[in-house]
Amino acid sequence: MIKMVMIMRVFYIYNVNDFFCSVYDKYPYKLYKMLEDAYFTSRHGVVASSSIYDQMITNFNKLFINNYLFANNKLDVYYYKKNNIHLISNRYEYSKLMVSSYCLKLKTNLNYPKFFEHIRDYSDNIFVCDFENQDYFWLSKVIKTERNSRERIDKRRDVVVKYS
Repeated sequence: MIKMVMIMRVFYIYNVNDFFCSVYDKYPYKLYKMLEDAYFTSRHGVVASSSIYDQMITNFNKLFINNYLFANNKLDVYYYKKNNIHLISNRYEYSKLMVSSYCLKLKTNLNYPKFFEHIRDYSDNIFVCDFENQDYFWLSKVIKTERNSRERIDKRRDVVVKYS
C-alpha cells in the first residue's frame, strides 16, 4: 500500500498600506521581519506589536473579497464556500482560504495556488508570507515573473497564448 503525503504551505496574505509599500518595495525582507515579529509576539508584547501592525496594514473588505471569490469560482465543480472559508479541492490542488479583516490565511499544497490570481486583482500592495518556511514576496511581482516564464515556454513550443 502506497501512502501519499501532501506537503502543505500556510501563506499569510497582507494588504500593506501605500506608505509602507513605497518604503519597503525594494526591501521586502525588512517588511517580512516586522510582520514576523508581530506574528510570533508573546502575550506581553501584543499591544506594541498591534499598534505597529495597524500602521502597516490596511484591513481587507471581507464582504467584497468573499463575493468576488465566489463570483469567480462558483462554476468550478471543485470549489466550495462556507461563510468566510473558500476551498478548492481536486486531484492537483488543495487550497483553503480563510478570510478575515486583518489578513487572509491560505493553506495549500501548491507554491502558486489559483487563489493568488484572484487576490492579485484586489490590490497592488499584497504581501505574502510563509512564516514556517521563511518565505515572503510581493504578489504582483511573482505573478509577473510566473506569466513571463509561461510565455517563454509557450513560445518555444510555437504556441500562441494570450494571457488576460
